[in-house]
Amino acid sequence: MQHILQISDTHLGREPGPIRPGYPDSDRQLARVLETLRRNEARPDLLWLTGDLAEDPDPAAYTRLLAMLDEHAKGWPLAGLAGNHDDWTLLHRAFTGAGHALDSHRLLGDWLLVGINSAVAGQASGRIEPAELSRLDQVLTAHPDHWGMVAVHHPVVPIGSAWMDRIGLTNPGDLFAILDHHPRVRACLFGHIHQDFRAERQGVELLGCPSTCVQFAPGSEQFALDTEHAGYRVLALHADGRIDTRVERISDEFPEARA
Repeated sequence: MQHILQISDTHLGREPGPIRPGYPDSDRQLARVLETLRRNEARPDLLWLTGDLAEDPDPAAYTRLLAMLDEHAKGWPLAGLAGNHDDWTLLHRAFTGAGHALDSHRLLGDWLLVGINSAVAGQASGRIEPAELSRLDQVLTAHPDHWGMVAVHHPVVPIGSAWMDRIGLTNPGDLFAILDHHPRVRACLFGHIHQDFRAERQGVELLGCPSTCVQFAPGSEQFALDTEHAGYRVLALHADGRIDTRVERISDEFPEARA
């Protein structure tokens, strides 16, 4: 069995502290989540960071991110994705310089995990470019006997929040056209939505992750924060293709939502 932890949407600012009025300190929130992971969860086979790691992309934010990961998750295998708030080039340089992977794939036992870039510079919505789609298809084709899990930053289906559904993945049909040809793909993870989400499409679980910072209110027509605490997702990947998953919340200092 493979043990995966997912965190998302850390939104670290150029300096430590709240990224906007009424928000908690993004650095402190991330540290609390990482401390909880270290204390409560078994050592993972992968810690997957699924985008929007910085609020305003700046080398200093990525340096602090890597320092916190080194402090709280030292020795854990890490992989990342860029989100719409990130600068892909800066993030790639920071991650690869620290020995971590960005937009990568890896084999873990009976499983193949593939990270796909959906970030488009200057846009809140996402798109998977043809080269990324081709890479996904090639990697899945090269490992037909492995169960598959894909991760992307943007949600691949509407989540029922009108404002968020306008800034999701703009070409999900292109992604599903590939996944439909690879029936051993069992799940697609994503971030961006700052909330727990779970759906299913043709045998593929579609799993959204809470943020380590603030949470967005489900089912909202316009932008609104939720009263839920920060959280993370835990996944157990079995040799027969089954997935057990749960979302855990931390007890933090930001229980009240502000519009």
